[in-house]
Parts: sequence; C-alpha cells; structure tokens
Amino acid sequence: MGRLLWEVIERTVSGPVMAEEQFETEFLPSALASIQAKHRIEWDPDEPVMSDPALADAIYAAGRELLLEVGLYCKSTKRIVKFTEAELDAAVREARHEVTLGKDRQAITVRPRAPGDAQHPYTFFSAGTMTTDVELYKYYARTTMQEPTCDGVVPLPLYGIDGIKNVADTPAQTLVCLTEARVINEAAMWAGKPGLWFGIPMSATTPLTLISTFASGLYHKHNCTLPVQILQEMRIDYDRLNLAFFAEQQGLEPWMSSCPALYAYLTGPEQGAMEIIAHTLAMLAYSGGAVTQAMSVSVHGTYVGNDIFWCNSAAGLAAERHLKLPWITYGSGGTRAPLDDDAWYHIAIACINACISGMEGLWLAGGHSGMEARWSGEITRAATRLTPREGVELIRKINGRLSGKDPEPGAVDLPLTEIYDLKTLKPKPVMQEHYRKFTRIFRDLGLDYPTWQHAD
Repeated sequence: MGRLLWEVIERTVSGPVMAEEQFETEFLPSALASIQAKHRIEWDPDEPVMSDPALADAIYAAGRELLLEVGLYCKSTKRIVKFTEAELDAAVREARHEVTLGKDRQAITVRPRAPGDAQHPYTFFSAGTMTTDVELYKYYARTTMQEPTCDGVVPLPLYGIDGIKNVADTPAQTLVCLTEARVINEAAMWAGKPGLWFGIPMSATTPLTLISTFASGLYHKHNCTLPVQILQEMRIDYDRLNLAFFAEQQGLEPWMSSCPALYAYLTGPEQGAMEIIAHTLAMLAYSGGAVTQAMSVSVHGTYVGNDIFWCNSAAGLAAERHLKLPWITYGSGGTRAPLDDDAWYHIAIACINACISGMEGLWLAGGHSGMEARWSGEITRAATRLTPREGVELIRKINGRLSGKDPEPGAVDLPLTEIYDLKTLKPKPVMQEHYRKFTRIFRDLGLDYPTWQHAD
C-alpha cells in the first residue's frame, strides 16, 4: 500500500472541484504544452529511440512537474487530488527496486539494469489467444510456455466460454476469468513450470472479478500481480484505491501500468513520455507498487513506429536514471500475423529498444504463438550487451527493411493448425522456415544466439 493512500482518499472529497471535460480538454492540455516548452522536449521523427541521458533527465523533471501542477482527477467525486514535492520525493526514496516473480525453480528476481547490462530484460510471453474456444486457448498457451526463454507469461483475455460472454460486472466475467486461471495453471503444469509468473488476470475488467479470482487461490501472490493502474490522462477512481488496499491486505504485488494514447489530448511522444512518468509517480504514491508496465499507443490503434518506440524508450530511460523500478514495456509486433515480416522486425525493434533503454522486461513479448515468442526471447538475449549507439544503428538498419504494408487479410489470425502440429505442439515447416529466415537476417546484421547456429 502506498504511503499516501489515506491522504489521497481524503483529497478526493476535499480537493478542488472541476468538470471532467474542463480537466481533459483545457486544464491538462494547457499544462502539458507549457511544461513541455519549458523543458524544451522535442522529438525528431527520424529518431527511432530516445537515448540522450540529458533529455531523459528533462523528461523526468517534466513528468514530475506535471503531476505537481495538475494532480490526479478523481472521476468518482469530480475533484482534483494534489501532491507536494516532499510527498513525491518520499515515495521515490522509499520505493522498492527488486521484486521476485514466480515461485521455486521458475522464480526470477527483477533488479535494476542499465543500458548494455549483461542481464537481459526478462521476456514475458503471451499465453492463450483472444477467443471463446477454451481448447484453442490451451494449445496457444502451451506453445509459448514450453519455450526455453519463457520467463513468465501474460494471459490473453478470453472473450467467453461455452456460449457465455465475458460481460463486465456480472458473474459471467468471474466465471470466464476463473477459467482463464485454471487453463493457465494447467498449461504451466504441462510445460513442467508450475511456479511460472502469470502477469495479471487479463480476462478481468472490474475489481469484483479481480478480487473473486484471487480469492479462488488459482492466482495468488507468487504467480500473479493485481492491477492498480491509473486511468488515461491523469485520472483515477475509487476502484483504483480499493484495489490498492486489497493488494496490501492480501500481500499481493501491485501492477502499476501506464498506456497513454498519442494524438488525442497528447500532441505526440514527448507528452506521452512525460505523462508516463507522472502516472508512475502517482501510482507509486497511492499503491506502493514496484512492477511498472509502461507503453504507448496511437489513437489509431498503432503499437509500433518511431513515435511509439521513442516514447517508450524516453520514459524507460528517464525511469532507469531516476526511479530504478522493475520496468516492463510492450514487446509485440503490433499485429496478429505470425508470418508477417514487418511484425517480426517490429518485435526485434521493441526488444532491442528495451535492452538499450535500461528496461527490465517485456510483456506480451513476441506474438500469440510459441515461435513468435521464441523470436522475442532470443533477440532480447542476443541484444542485451548492445550500447545505445550500437542499438540505435541496428534499429535504423531494421527500419530500412520494413515494407510499411499491412499484412494480407488472410495472413491475420492464421489458424494455429496452419503453423503448429497440435498433436506434438511442434511448429510446422512453414513456421520453422520463417524463423530460420530471420535468424539468418539478424546474423547478417551482426547479432547472434547459440540456437541460431543450428537453425540453418
């Protein structure tokens, strides 16, 4: 629990009143613009990564100032929650910098790493797929959990089970999330990794479902974290605070998460990085968490591109220099096309970006299938010692290979049976050849990994 939880609750009923529309269309955008200009934070569209330590310091200072000036908007009471400099400084000073995730042989201790460290960022793969077919969900989960570079998984949300839709605020969602937890635990046992970390309950969208799922014991303090994430654009509600208190009561690790949308109220990646820092400081204050997921997305639903990667790296490097929290970012290729070249290149960029920005992990790393996950795990390990200069140069070369085209319609959501043998759970020749092609490409680009020697 954060040292300021009770103060935050009190301020939700005593802070200044403001209409939400005024906050999000006038107050917040005005503060973002003035603070960005003050700290001279500008993004060069030709730069795929932010690797300048001085600019990282400016982004951190701007994010801190943003939280101090704007505060948090409480949707439950229409009031603004403000913090003092002393309060934020104390929250940072008392923050935890190491967290153990998982149990027994699968336990990993996530510690701060700097750009170029020998310790690679951990790769937490997707488990399952977005479906209502529980058997298909199970097979997808097994393909990723069996991979040697699987450090943990994040279950993808089930849309329903047996004709029952995943409906928020009803027992249906709880049933679906319990099914997710059961299948994920069974898949981990099948893979011989019963102590694996399972990220967060992704089929849950409400506190009631989250609390009910943890009450079942299928998810618990060793294998899962409890989402307490802030709402977009500096907003909270009482659900966030109730979850933070429940995490404290049950000894659960809070999952702090920020995912600003660029080009809505935020003008670009500069303001996205500033907001991630402000979000993180706020969550640190009210939840006392450590594990932090930070990523960005465009209002068009794009998770890749120079602007997205620049924002993610800028926030990550700022956090590495000033917070040293276990920092996790998005590690997927941005499309559900398992044989798409651009997707595999984007996976590589995301992984290299994490390595050279001092991040500790990637979530949803790779894609939905095991071979896509393998690619992210191996690239991350191959790139971990790259200096920022070397990493940026490599990303520039990868960018030069991108086609910029959307995958063909038939290439998206390709049936698992077309790329995996479900009896053996081994990749079919078409998937193996795609993997071998990329190991050859990246060996030519200067990276290498032991298994790539045997892939040809």
